[in-house]
Amino acid sequence: MPCGSCYGEHMTTIPAFGKPALGPALGIALTFALSACASAPDGYPSLAIRDIERVYGSAEPVAPPPPPPVIEPSTELAERLVQLQDQASQAHQAFLSAMPRASQLVAAARQSEIADDPWVAAQSGLSHLEASRNRAMLVMADLDRMLVAVEMDGGAREAIAQAQANVDALVNEENTLLEGLIAQLPG
Repeated sequence: MPCGSCYGEHMTTIPAFGKPALGPALGIALTFALSACASAPDGYPSLAIRDIERVYGSAEPVAPPPPPPVIEPSTELAERLVQLQDQASQAHQAFLSAMPRASQLVAAARQSEIADDPWVAAQSGLSHLEASRNRAMLVMADLDRMLVAVEMDGGAREAIAQAQANVDALVNEENTLLEGLIAQLPG
């Protein structure tokens, strides 16, 4: 709302307050006021690396601790490890014996639809293989439990770890063969 007669022709009033707008004069005044608050560039700390931030070292690298001594398994533990590995080997032999029949069933089911008779027969063959593999996996679970116990209490860790590695190799082979057969089936 122009108020040329009261304040001059270039001044306007703010409608909500009925007072003249200060506009550019206020902006210039604020600029000068804020610039007065700024200090000289010498007053700010440098962003350069300070001496305290530099890395100075005199520490020597720590040598790794020596490996724990190899503890021979007791006679009872050695017999138990042999027994578990034998169980895993028997389960593996059962798996390998069932493999040709399962392979035939899967080959017959490749062109069938899901839930057709050949597909169901192939699933049955795969289930038989998985049951044999599960027997080996139970042995693996026993060895895992024994390894955890020996880690906590100490003992013949190397003997248990070796038996576990042997059984793990059998289970991994079975898993690979099973995955190959499953990949050949529809669905």
